[in-house]
Amino acid sequence: MTETSVSSEGGWRRHPALRFVAAAVVVAVLSSIGVFAFRWSNFDDELTARVTRGTLRVHLSESGVMRPSQSITYRSPLSGRDTEIVFLVPEGTLVQKGDLLARLDTTDRERELERAIQSFRQAKVDETIAHLDWQDADANAKALGEGRAALSADEQRLRLRLADKRVERLEAELESLQPLLDKGFITKEELDRVAFELEQATVEAGIARRKTEVYVGSTQPREAQRAERVLAQREAQLENARTKLDAAKSQVSWLNETIQRCRIYARQPGLVIYERYLAASPRRKIRLGDRVTSSQGLVTIPEVQRMVVETSVREGDLHRIAAGQLAEIRLDAFPDARLTGTVQRIGAVGDSGTTLFDEKRFDVLVDVDPADFELRPEMTARVDILVEELPNVLLAPVNALFERDGHIVAHVLTGWGVETRTVELGASNNVYVEVRSGLDDGDRLYLEDLDTAHSPQDVDVPEPARRKRALAEGKQIAPQ
Repeated sequence: MTETSVSSEGGWRRHPALRFVAAAVVVAVLSSIGVFAFRWSNFDDELTARVTRGTLRVHLSESGVMRPSQSITYRSPLSGRDTEIVFLVPEGTLVQKGDLLARLDTTDRERELERAIQSFRQAKVDETIAHLDWQDADANAKALGEGRAALSADEQRLRLRLADKRVERLEAELESLQPLLDKGFITKEELDRVAFELEQATVEAGIARRKTEVYVGSTQPREAQRAERVLAQREAQLENARTKLDAAKSQVSWLNETIQRCRIYARQPGLVIYERYLAASPRRKIRLGDRVTSSQGLVTIPEVQRMVVETSVREGDLHRIAAGQLAEIRLDAFPDARLTGTVQRIGAVGDSGTTLFDEKRFDVLVDVDPADFELRPEMTARVDILVEELPNVLLAPVNALFERDGHIVAHVLTGWGVETRTVELGASNNVYVEVRSGLDDGDRLYLEDLDTAHSPQDVDVPEPARRKRALAEGKQIAPQ
């Protein structure tokens, strides 16, 4: 029996059957590689995209307007009269707290202040005189009640007692002289003289009694009443003088304050914006030399460090919006800038616009985080509100998906051609869409729609890819 062996040192080269099989295998492998490479080369890399796994952030995009979170409008403090603007800070100036914004003419007020100061000085003199008069009346009233009146009454009572004592003494003397007359020790003339003195003393005692009764019962009360009345008058005059003094003092203080307030200072930092001049026709902004009243706004200072964006959403999107959601803001004035913010408030009532058929929208206020550049009111803004965030989901570009016969399909590039698959989608944004089924991580998708699934060499390659491939192969393309 003959045994055939194949050595490891090239025996297969000497065996015809083995050489044929090896050659066939090599040809098949090289053919497969060539076909695979040819099929992939028919598609431009710029017209394909990969299915990837990542986080999908869904934004609701709306346009809006930048507004200050708060602003202060400054006006003339001169109520009921007009005055001229003699200084005005340039519009657009970024001022700080305490900076001078405007100054109004105070010539008339300064004249009034001079007159008010004179009135105040005169009122001060009148108050001093009234106070002295009151002190005199008060002292007189106290004297009548406690000193002089009581002394006068005591004096009247003393005179009455002395008069009564004299009458009693003369009566006793007359009575003692009568026996002496009978015995002849005295004359009739001496007795008559004592009797006359008694009669005179009796009359004087009566007068003294009457004076005492009149003074105590009538004169003293009348004097006390008169003193109290004078005191009350002096008190009223003093109170009136003090009222006038207070009024004059208040007038001086008010005029001083008003003159000071005609120098208008910023109460917060911000950007100077002129108000419209209501008295001008046609309307224009306020300017130096205008005469203004307290109803005319001069300048408004919005707080540009704290801005908000006023926007609105459709009624159908209202359920997707909630306070506290994050937002990204883009501005036409700063195309490269990206601001961040938070949904602050959502309108309670929708606005249907000017006609019945307008789409109803709800106001949304977005609080803007502080920025490093100057924001200005009325800037046009684009707001992207983050309404949903899905982590670890399959993502496909939205421009790689197409509608066919009521289904969403994607064209997947395989090693042997293009496979059109029906896919199920979830949430999406302007760039990517969530793929729930039909595609796998890493699938390569064609970005232009195809009528049917073909092998690459049979596909009518779209013009951009066809031109690129032809140029790469050195072919000439006829102009379109």
